[in-house]
Amino acid sequence: MPNLRPRSCLVAPLFALGLLLPAAPPAQAALRQAVVINGSVVDRITWSDVYGRPRSVSLKREGAPNTGHGGYAVQMTYQYVYNGVVTTKTINPTSAGDGFGYFVGHERYRKFTDGDSAPIANKIFGVDDSPLGLGFPVTSRLVPTTSNRVIMEFKLTYPKYGTIAANGFNDDTGEDSPPLGTNPALFKRYDLPVTITWYFQDGTNWPRIVTQVSLAPVPGPDRVSFDVRGPYGKMNFEGGNAPVSWVHWGDRYVFVPATAPLTRNTGWTWTRVNPGARFNALMIGGFEMGLFEPTPYATSAIRDGYSEARGKTSATFNGGHGCPFQAQKLPCDYEWPYQSSQYELPYNNPLGTTNSEKMAWGSAPYYGMSLPAVYDGVQSVPFVGFPANKVIEYQVCLVLGLQASGGLTYAAASHSPATYGCAAR
Repeated sequence: MPNLRPRSCLVAPLFALGLLLPAAPPAQAALRQAVVINGSVVDRITWSDVYGRPRSVSLKREGAPNTGHGGYAVQMTYQYVYNGVVTTKTINPTSAGDGFGYFVGHERYRKFTDGDSAPIANKIFGVDDSPLGLGFPVTSRLVPTTSNRVIMEFKLTYPKYGTIAANGFNDDTGEDSPPLGTNPALFKRYDLPVTITWYFQDGTNWPRIVTQVSLAPVPGPDRVSFDVRGPYGKMNFEGGNAPVSWVHWGDRYVFVPATAPLTRNTGWTWTRVNPGARFNALMIGGFEMGLFEPTPYATSAIRDGYSEARGKTSATFNGGHGCPFQAQKLPCDYEWPYQSSQYELPYNNPLGTTNSEKMAWGSAPYYGMSLPAVYDGVQSVPFVGFPANKVIEYQVCLVLGLQASGGLTYAAASHSPATYGCAAR
């Protein structure tokens, strides 16, 4: 198929995107089967989409004979029609991609009395502040539900490092005030329970993934401080080795690159008000993978981190010179609202491309804190970083399909909640 290049407005008929149909086919039985995929025993979930075509997600099992750990997708399939021919697309046809759907959370850089700025995990304990969730053991269960739906739940504990006593912070800067000491006796590791639940439903295109992070082991706010980037991972959704043509995301505004393929020198706009839900998408070789939160932006469960580029264009951001601290027109890597290609593009070549298919979610880095609001670079928004029930919860829907004019994920995220096409919770 040709390498389709999206345009900034949606022109493809919505029924062609699988988002609006006169009527969905009758619901059938969604299936769960134990099979071997890429050398791993998996639970393969199969269901029928809005066209009545089969889709599947294969979730790796924990324990022998599998090596490593489980609880995330190692392969997915769907069918599409191009030039009148129905074709099955296999995502991660081999074990080249590391899988998708596991949890990752980065700790905030903290301010210390010795003048250093670093995550507590790195500074005090000498460990990774954001280990990949696929490296931790999980327990799983099949959640009872209706015959046209399958629900798979995975539980793990994920380490976060923080202070033993609550520490103050500056409301204006969000930095520790006073700065943290450097005595290891002031800090500890908190093992946070994380639950990841996948929902699959006949008559829908997109699986729903619900993430819950429990702060129950933390005595109170202002000890830990981190973001949430799960579901996270890499899946070979294009099937070849083509470069990333587009990154496309939406939070308060919609980010649109000016040209393809994506390089650090690509121009962009991030000014158009987002009419729908938060989303993050990659487009490669005529195919797209994306995530969107199935609720309008105004009712989102997530808050954005700060970005100086939000609400600007590549021509107006930093006088057209791009990130002040990196040689690129793109927004600074650490100020993208969602993680995807920013750390994958080569730093020694502003016109270099990447074929890395990393996809993740993102948020402000203040979860665990009692900040009443966070500033996203445009305005302050109310923030609840330490919920009364001590559970951080959010959900996204997973989009896979042919690249469409204007963006397949953008189209899904722009609909009313009743027509998101996502499995019901």
